[in-house]
Amino acid sequence: MVEEKRTLDKYSKLIEDLNEEREDTVNRRSVELFFSFDIVNSSAYKTINYTGWYKVINSLFKKIQKTVTKSMPEAEMWRVLGDEIIFIISIKENSSFFVYTDMIFKILNDFVKQLKDGVFFDDLQVTDDEKLLMKMQKIISLKAAAWIAIVREGVEKPEQYDNLLERYKLREGYELMEFLGNDIDAGFRIKKETQIRRMVISFELAYILSKNTDFINNLNIITYKSLKGIWQNRLYPIIWYHDPKYVENVRFEESFFYDEREGNPLAEEYFSNRANPRLKIEMYENVHDALFKILSDQNLKGKIDKINEVIDESKNSTTVSGNLLEPQFFLRLHCVAVCYDKNTMRILIMKRSDNRRKYPGQWEFGCAKGTLERSLCEQIETEYLEDFELEIKVICDAERDDRQPVPLALYEAESEQGKDKGFISLAEIVKPYDIKVFKKGAKHSEVRWITKEEVEGFNEEAVKDFKSTLKMAFQKMEEINGK
Repeated sequence: MVEEKRTLDKYSKLIEDLNEEREDTVNRRSVELFFSFDIVNSSAYKTINYTGWYKVINSLFKKIQKTVTKSMPEAEMWRVLGDEIIFIISIKENSSFFVYTDMIFKILNDFVKQLKDGVFFDDLQVTDDEKLLMKMQKIISLKAAAWIAIVREGVEKPEQYDNLLERYKLREGYELMEFLGNDIDAGFRIKKETQIRRMVISFELAYILSKNTDFINNLNIITYKSLKGIWQNRLYPIIWYHDPKYVENVRFEESFFYDEREGNPLAEEYFSNRANPRLKIEMYENVHDALFKILSDQNLKGKIDKINEVIDESKNSTTVSGNLLEPQFFLRLHCVAVCYDKNTMRILIMKRSDNRRKYPGQWEFGCAKGTLERSLCEQIETEYLEDFELEIKVICDAERDDRQPVPLALYEAESEQGKDKGFISLAEIVKPYDIKVFKKGAKHSEVRWITKEEVEGFNEEAVKDFKSTLKMAFQKMEEINGK
């Protein structure tokens, strides 16, 4: 018991240390894919549904964030600005452009359909009459945008094509992160050139996607516009991404509303440019040649080469990398729960997906991240439910008024900022769990039960101290359950 108290004291000190400022400066460069979801008709909706609009919009943003995080675990939410939510994700492989673009478009159309059909409102904590009213209104929807930027941090002299990440410390433990540069400006300009259920993409992203014969069919040049401050105000192609498989196999030409040309400048320009084009008809209909012509005329080949170069550097780098928006003033607290079935005295272990940046394909126990908003127990139980559909109860110290998880061990994990801290606790599975319900995802590819007798003979790839953690967990389980 004395040893447990010492461990708890060390654990308490660890929490206090999270507020210590880190002074080391990061110097890195990466290619980032920015993407945003904007609520369409939000002002009109706030006027009509003046008593309940905040519940809908707040819930919509939270569900989008949760969906993005689950579909693309490496994605980070940059900001919520008015009626838009913006994310970034680092590109480590060229193939990621195709995967992520497709995923963003899928998420867009999933939510558009939920809003249109009214399914989205079913989970809201409102009365049945309020739900019915919200479904009948059918006012709000979504639109999306995606663009690319080479981002540098910690440099005084940016190179050509660089955009900068600046961190502004507001007060102890809080900072504002802002991106500055031409590509950031271009992204915010093209964001305005889309509409309900449509997704506009930047020239650079479109050019990269056009190299794949399957994806070039998803690129549609709507028109050309002069965007303030972009390309010295020369005409910029407005390109919409459309993948029929996410919109009930409806082709782009057939996806317009029956009256969409009426009072809709972009739709009108799309059809007018094909009947009476301002430029050569090939600049609208032959996407491959049009993008290549623009690349040559605008002297952008060097930029595309630089994007590829930075991706290769990131892929092969052994220096600082990882999430760009990770706060510099906090350490991250990793909260691991070793989950066990009391009736069978077995432990559930999880295999990390092969595409994980750290420890790919290795067995572990899952992990939650400590937050300021929730207690440690609540955070662990919530994340394990989300990741594995696993209902657990964390074993806490019953002798303390401040009931916190009893740590089996403390550990350190390498991160881009140095060494993150973590603790391992024990958790009882409170609802019978069938491993067949587990769905392979971006974080984990497999789950499995393991018994005490199987530990010594376990020889598969696993995270550091995997076996010793299992042995400690089984010993603690036997103490708790009197076996």
